[in-house]
Amino acid sequence: MKFYYKKTEITNKEEWKNAFCNAYNSKGKDVHWKDGRSGECLAEDFIGEKPNGESSMIEMVQRFLKIKENNISLNKAKIEHASKFDEHPRPRMQDLAIWGTSGSKNIFIGVEAKVDEPFGSKSINQQRNYVKNHRKTEAGNRLEELVDDYLQGDENKCGKLRYQLLYYLAGSFCEDADIIFMPVIVYESRGIMFNQYSQKKADINKNAYKNFMEKLGFVPRKDVINGQIKMAYYKQVSVKHKNHSKQTVKDVYSCYIVK
Repeated sequence: MKFYYKKTEITNKEEWKNAFCNAYNSKGKDVHWKDGRSGECLAEDFIGEKPNGESSMIEMVQRFLKIKENNISLNKAKIEHASKFDEHPRPRMQDLAIWGTSGSKNIFIGVEAKVDEPFGSKSINQQRNYVKNHRKTEAGNRLEELVDDYLQGDENKCGKLRYQLLYYLAGSFCEDADIIFMPVIVYESRGIMFNQYSQKKADINKNAYKNFMEKLGFVPRKDVINGQIKMAYYKQVSVKHKNHSKQTVKDVYSCYIVK
């Protein structure tokens, strides 16, 4: 599998670091890059000295779809990929976006990397209050569209769920693929190694993820769980966007991987 930042190929961890920093700061400053945090851990996992990120993604697809490994091909990946799912200017930024095939189906894997960094600071209800109080019309319109598309308008039932996870789902779902995967990879061991890990924060994240998946009607897939996959979910997601006359229906798989 080849890695890219925009159209530039990334061949080593130093290039990955530079691309990551440029994504956050045009001058390439290391504002968000720290050893033992999610950006550095993700790079080490996929392109470091002993990478196993790609093999773990192949195993994930294999376990969910119950197919042979040689029927799965991961072709390319993009660091800090912008998944543009609506007309608003800010897209969903995927930590790592991977495209490939499984048999005759195109697949997309949108990786969210964590050590113990939170799934954003706002719930759906808090995001609604924030955009109202700050008169952010575009952000408010986006939120209402996401609630209609993915929550069937029932913000009261799901209002306490993390907005970032809804954003993550929308960005991943919009990618041009038949099957969508949304793995959250938690780098517990690397965080501990660099004294950067809080179990309390990690537990809050885990519960936020579990609540989101189950409130949205994703079905647990216990047959997928192994040593690293702690939770696994599936749902056939159906969305009718305002600019489309037909429903878009895709199989969406998600899991919580702890390394």
